Amino acid sequence: MSDLPTAIRAVSDALLRELDVLEALEEEKRTLALGNPRVAELSARIEEIAVRILAATAEQRAITEEPSEGPPIEDHPRAVALILTEWRDAERLRAAAAPGSAAALEADVRIRRARDEYQRAFEATRQRPGGLDDVTGA
Repeated sequence: MSDLPTAIRAVSDALLRELDVLEALEEEKRTLALGNPRVAELSARIEEIAVRILAATAEQRAITEEPSEGPPIEDHPRAVALILTEWRDAERLRAAAAPGSAAALEADVRIRRARDEYQRAFEATRQRPGGLDDVTGA
């Protein structure tokens, strides 16, 4: 990505998504008896996510090492189409996941996060000049 604000936003969003999922899985794991086989499943999934988080933090550091000027990350909203794509991908993952599995829980968190972000983006688009024409392409 050559657009610095977009690159920083993408990595920041990825980190927040991963942290959201990590928190949900860890909270679920804390409710289980230690002998429950799901503890091991959730622990493995948490470890996978932690590795992705570590990689994203290194990427973010590399992107931000060069001083730059500009508004905060939040002032660079993601495209509604990108949010919808992530939402659909999460829905597909949920459909493919075994009920009650760590993958299903992860998909549920990603669906909720995408739905919430889409709602905020839709409302922001509706309130600015051009309104919904920006979303619909009309």
